[in-house]
Amino acid sequence: MRGGGEQPIYKLGILGASNIAGPAVLEPARAVEQVQIAAIANRTRDKAVKLAEAYRIPQVAGSLEELLQMPELDGIYIGLSNELHARWAAAALAAGKHVMVEKPICLNPEEAQQLKAARGAAADGPKLAEGLMVAFHPWQQALKAIADSGQFGPLRRISTRITIPAKDRHAGNYRSVKAKGGGAWTDLGGYWLQFLQTLVGLQPESIEAQSAFDGPEGCDWTFQAALKYKNGVEAECLTSFELPYRASHTLHFAETVLTLPDFFRPIKGFYKIKIRHDLPDNRSTICEFEPMNYYVCQLQAFAEIMSGQRPENLEASWERVQLQSRIMAEAQRRSIYS
Repeated sequence: MRGGGEQPIYKLGILGASNIAGPAVLEPARAVEQVQIAAIANRTRDKAVKLAEAYRIPQVAGSLEELLQMPELDGIYIGLSNELHARWAAAALAAGKHVMVEKPICLNPEEAQQLKAARGAAADGPKLAEGLMVAFHPWQQALKAIADSGQFGPLRRISTRITIPAKDRHAGNYRSVKAKGGGAWTDLGGYWLQFLQTLVGLQPESIEAQSAFDGPEGCDWTFQAALKYKNGVEAECLTSFELPYRASHTLHFAETVLTLPDFFRPIKGFYKIKIRHDLPDNRSTICEFEPMNYYVCQLQAFAEIMSGQRPENLEASWERVQLQSRIMAEAQRRSIYS
């Protein structure tokens, strides 16, 4: 780390030359002054070399382990497949590096306990963050403020759909391998849970979930979940790798319906997000945000986490892991008896 004006500049290493590395870190780094990409490593070295050439990354490590031992690196971004997240995050923390792990931070409560132990309790130790990019955009707090204000009466129901059709059924991709945390729910359900966590919390009174588990290797290719809360609020979510594209949240209040259409759009670049009414006679916009890129917001937030300006918020990640696992277990239990 070196000083750059008032802000420190953090040198990051990329662990995994996956497709997500470009949009999630390498491109956003051009817009975040506090971060420099200094090295990359991949189990297949040729892939790391290609990304290094494309993005002018100064060093290509000979192995994943070698990257973690580079003394000049302050932090590590982990973009490996899901089943490797916890293992390599723990290894990076042990090497004294700050870590941002692509979502999900881990696959189950047991891995969460391992990461808790690896992170430790020291406030001045290396920081750990989950790369769940929608969490760092202000639209979530705006919707929470609207709900908390009561201006449209009580919130009654939240309906979410996140459906992204898989090209070639994700052949050759961890999303189609059950042992690697494949399936629509593991890949997409965290976005719903993080939103609910912000808006109404993650302490439902009841859980319902179902899937045919008819994707490759028995992965869930379409997954439905529903939660009911003590105050009467209901929340439902549909995730899928086979239905037409849609990414939307719809909030049903006593006096109106609000929607956030295509909330994934800012992963593709700098785009506006709008919150609008969704009634037959009223589709007016009540809140509009200037064009932002989710991954730029996320990388900026990680720089702030490394510097201590922003909390890691790990308890929220652990809570999501717990509930996401419970919901999956309910769907599996139901499929056995159906």
